[in-house]
Amino acid sequence: MPRGGTLAAFDLDGTLHWTEKALVPAIQRAMEDMGVDPAPAERINSLYGEPLEEFCRLLLGRGPGSDCHLFRLGIRRHQKRTLPLSGELYPGVRELLERLRKAGASMAVISNAGEGYIRLVLNSFGIGDYFQSLLGADTGLSKALRLRSLLEPGNWAAAVMVGDRYHDLEAAERNGVPSIGCLYGYGSREELEPADILVESPAEVFDSMSRLGIL
Repeated sequence: MPRGGTLAAFDLDGTLHWTEKALVPAIQRAMEDMGVDPAPAERINSLYGEPLEEFCRLLLGRGPGSDCHLFRLGIRRHQKRTLPLSGELYPGVRELLERLRKAGASMAVISNAGEGYIRLVLNSFGIGDYFQSLLGADTGLSKALRLRSLLEPGNWAAAVMVGDRYHDLEAAERNGVPSIGCLYGYGSREELEPADILVESPAEVFDSMSRLGIL
């Protein structure tokens, strides 16, 4: 990665990906496959940003139908069908990524989902080429440590973390970089209040970075 310049690190679900459109039906079908009554959309939506282990614990319980590995495989299998049918990015995401690329920013996705899921989502929408780094939960590291792994070499003159849950704000704070909280995602306003700037849509993110002196 080039020295100097700007790093824009993004969460995925609730920040770039309008997750519920494709993931709710995929999760519900995976639950049915495992003999568990599917959770309502509101319950599933409240869990975005949490590691898959939390999804398993809170949606499947600890009974005989609680195999997290099988659950993951089931979600992936169903989502390969639901993403093309009903998946969406948030309005304005493509335009935001293009503006950042034209401005010379480097971009990364840091998600509490696995790298395979990140690639599936990005490639389904044809936006994978915008990102130089994809850091999923497979590393076993917290989101803060994954962000640190990008910052440690001192490659960046400036960096920012953009996300919709408390994990994203914590990652930014622990690494001494500013954060942009996405109110259009799945975190509450109260949860996101510590962010340096709050935005109501992806269209506001680029100008918010300029206000923070990132661009």
